[in-house]
Amino acid sequence: MKGAKMDFEIIIDENFHEPKTVIYTNEITEDVLRVKNFVLENSDNLLIGFFGSKIKILKPSKIYRIYTEDSKIFAESIDEKYLIKKRIYQLEDELKSKKFVRISNSELINLNLVESFDLSYSGTISVRMRNNSTTFVSRRYVKKIKNILGV
Repeated sequence: MKGAKMDFEIIIDENFHEPKTVIYTNEITEDVLRVKNFVLENSDNLLIGFFGSKIKILKPSKIYRIYTEDSKIFAESIDEKYLIKKRIYQLEDELKSKKFVRISNSELINLNLVESFDLSYSGTISVRMRNNSTTFVSRRYVKKIKNILGV
C-alpha cells in the first residue's frame, strides 16, 4: 500500500554497540524499500573532506580514489580534491561495502568509477578512471586485483 502509515520506534539498549534497523511488515512495498535503501546508503560513518576553510560531507559514490600525498590523505572526487583526516586502513575498512579496493599501500580506488584495467604492463596493472586519470596497481596487490576481476 503506497503511502501507508508507518510506525517508528527507537529503543535504547546498552547491549547494542551499533545501531540496528528492523522493519516489521506484512509485505515489501515501495515505502519499505525506500526506507531500507535510505538506511543502507546513510548508515556508514560520515566521510568528511576538508577544502581550505570549508568542510564537506563526501558521498563515497562520487569519490574516484583516496590516496596519500606528502604524508596526508586525499579523496579525489568528481568535483574536487579533499583532505581526509583518517588513515588509509580505516577508510579501506569503512568503504569496503562501497566497492573501494586497495591497489597499493597508499591508495584505494572506487571500482564503480573505473573505466578500464590494462594488464599489458609487465608486473603491474594500469587503471584508467572515468575522469580519465590513470593510476597503477602496485606489484604487491596485482594478484588481489586479478582475483577481484576474475582473471
